[in-house]
Amino acid sequence: MYSSILTSAAFALALVLQANAHAMPSPALGVSGLSTRSDVQRPSTSAPCGSVNIASTLDTSTAVPADSDGSVTFNFTNFNSGADGSRSVSVEVDPTGTGKKFVTAEVTTNGDAAPTNVGSQPITLSLPAGTKCSGGKEANLCLLSVKSTSGFGGCAVVSQLNTSGSESSVAAPAAQSTTSATSAAASASTKSCNKRRALGTRAPRALRRSLHENPVFAGTMH
Repeated sequence: MYSSILTSAAFALALVLQANAHAMPSPALGVSGLSTRSDVQRPSTSAPCGSVNIASTLDTSTAVPADSDGSVTFNFTNFNSGADGSRSVSVEVDPTGTGKKFVTAEVTTNGDAAPTNVGSQPITLSLPAGTKCSGGKEANLCLLSVKSTSGFGGCAVVSQLNTSGSESSVAAPAAQSTTSATSAAASASTKSCNKRRALGTRAPRALRRSLHENPVFAGTMH
């Protein structure tokens, strides 16, 4: 009898906690727009994103951009105050975006463990050194599993900018080639002008010499 009462009490307490102790990241995996109380999940080792289907929502969820130094900032929203609505979190990241290869990420700016109000608080973390997000169709998404000290949270998507130096490395030789071609054309033009000037100078001299040597005109040229 007592065990039955205790079981019922525990179940009732769980329902109370489920109803009141809500907090989660925003934007969140599988959530369109801002996160609401009904979107809150309970991340676990076997279900890092709760009941959300990772494969079908990764590409369609709003992603948080990662900075070039690997830092990521997102909001964590609580729907009740106190320890039950803790905004203090731990974060794991899966570079593959599959939800199967999570590693711990360092939280550099955390939230309040017992907030006196409800609302959102920015959380900042650092991706592990050398992290390369490879999830999603564009192969540039990471998956975050965020869990508060009260056990609530959810997943968030991180996008990593794909950078490539190929465009600049190709453009530079093209510019150099254009400059060389312009210089060559200018040089050829200068040579052509000099040649015409030289011919224009020699022609009258040759004509005068021919007239001097002609007996018809020889007497008139002196």
